Amino acid sequence: MDFKKQNIQNYFLYDTKVDNLFISEYMPGAPANAVKVYLLASMNAEARIPSDADALARKLRISLAEVEEAWDYWVKQGIARKTADPANPGKYGIELLNIREIVFGKRPAASAAPQEGPFAIDDAAYSELLRNVEVQTGRLLESGEPQEIALWVSQYGMSPEVILLGYKYCTDKGKSNRFRYVGAILKDWRAKGYTTAAQVEDALGAEDRHYNYYRAVMKELGFHRNASEPEKRIIDSWFDKLGFSLDEVKDACKKTTGISNPNINYLNSVLVGRYNEKNQAPEAVSREDIFAKVEALYEKTRRENEAKTARIREEVYGKLPRVKDIVAEIRDCGFAASRAMLNRAGAGEVNKLKSRMESLNTEKVRLLTDNGYAPDALEAIYDCPECRDTGILDDGSRCPCYKEKTEQILRENGR
Repeated sequence: MDFKKQNIQNYFLYDTKVDNLFISEYMPGAPANAVKVYLLASMNAEARIPSDADALARKLRISLAEVEEAWDYWVKQGIARKTADPANPGKYGIELLNIREIVFGKRPAASAAPQEGPFAIDDAAYSELLRNVEVQTGRLLESGEPQEIALWVSQYGMSPEVILLGYKYCTDKGKSNRFRYVGAILKDWRAKGYTTAAQVEDALGAEDRHYNYYRAVMKELGFHRNASEPEKRIIDSWFDKLGFSLDEVKDACKKTTGISNPNINYLNSVLVGRYNEKNQAPEAVSREDIFAKVEALYEKTRRENEAKTARIREEVYGKLPRVKDIVAEIRDCGFAASRAMLNRAGAGEVNKLKSRMESLNTEKVRLLTDNGYAPDALEAIYDCPECRDTGILDDGSRCPCYKEKTEQILRENGR
């Protein structure tokens, strides 16, 4: 006697099972496209619907590259596995792994797990860490950020070097450098066993396919810093899509010696021009050209808003010196509260400092409104508060304003 099940025909009439662990643990920090790909693939797998990356891309109205990025993300998270397809070399299948078995199944020995515990740091070193965070991010610390950093040190045993590297990574990658997003990155590094700055740098260097290319280009341009994420994407396009060699790119770098402010966008225009002359295909690189212009638009917006913010703060502090003193005292109270948490002081001392901060903030708002200013007049100005004029949301996904800026560039270029 044989047994078989009837194949599902009208799969819209059925449900797709999704583990609560996926919803609560994996979904919150995942990029939006990655969640869409995972859910649609889960439905197809459960209903036995033939599917591949192209079908997912068409259904979700995203690019094939974005589907590939989604699977790379889930493979990295450990809940999906790429399987080789012997009949199609270079192709692969996807196996969705059982999350409950991953979380509650066989675990490594306890001795192999990262050790939790306080990291030894004195008040001076902690204050220096907070100042360095502000320098690294180019912004003032947010409300509650000093206390959160204190928790990273005291509860997770993270060193100041690794914490600063986390902020640098998020800033350079063009991602959000708000402390909640940075905290998620740091905890991910710790879960992977990266406990020192050297381990993190080695891992990040291995992840960058064109790590040496980035360094070489930045050196040729005279920059003593790492390439940002938007810059890396543009550099990738020179080698992956335009097919230039490193020597050809270095030769193009010589074109920047005559300009006062050499940059990746200028170099990109040189290489795109050379590619178009050689291939007579002006539309072939339009996407990279548009991307560079959108990033330049964001950079221009940030500079203008930073200047506006600075002017307003200077005006307020000039007219209301007490407000400047209040802001300084709020910062001092925040640092003191963080140090109290690091030293495991009683809740009473921490609550006393928090109460003082609330009282100071109330006085600050009253002084501002009484003198014709908005309650948040001292806050940084953004055209888009959601992404803070970066085009990237806290979860790593594109902000809706990115599409608006892209459409603006297209209109300006008559497309």
